[in-house]
Amino acid sequence: MFDDALILFLVLLFTFAGFVFVLFVPTLWEIRRPKDKGPRRMKDSTLERLGVKVRRLNEDFVRLTGDLKLPDGFEFTENVMVEGALTVGDSCHFRKSLKVLGDATIGFAVVIDENLVVEGNINVMDETVIGGSVDSRGDIKLGEKVFVGGSVVSYGTIELFENCEVVGGVFPSRGAVRVLRVPKVEFPSAIEDVG
Repeated sequence: MFDDALILFLVLLFTFAGFVFVLFVPTLWEIRRPKDKGPRRMKDSTLERLGVKVRRLNEDFVRLTGDLKLPDGFEFTENVMVEGALTVGDSCHFRKSLKVLGDATIGFAVVIDENLVVEGNINVMDETVIGGSVDSRGDIKLGEKVFVGGSVVSYGTIELFENCEVVGGVFPSRGAVRVLRVPKVEFPSAIEDVG
């Protein structure tokens, strides 16, 4: 009787240990080798495959020649100057300033830690964070929930939503400022209002 209870106890103990092992091994494996490694740092060879010429002036500054379209999720740790037009994908991160000699389209949820300077027009999508100022020779369009830590200066028209936050002020040199209202959504108050 004692031997049967001991054998049953050991079988249950090993079954429980196996169950715990099966549950927690994938978690431990993910901690050790995560699938999502965060933003990908842009390599020179990747930039050249995108059709631009790369010239590093020092470890803190990179000059890109040609029109550039960045995919989602890339990161630059140095100051970037693009000699051409720039289209930035969603969720990219620029840890320093960004200067563009053509037009610039900045995607959703992009973070630029310092200034954004553009010779052409700027179109900034929703929920973007710019730590410094925004300066453009052309028109500026800021999407919903854009945060600018400095000022917005333009020689053209500035168009922004009412829920944007610009800490340093908005300064149009020649054009006008248009503030767009965020669309309000009316929800029905009762089930009878739906029909």
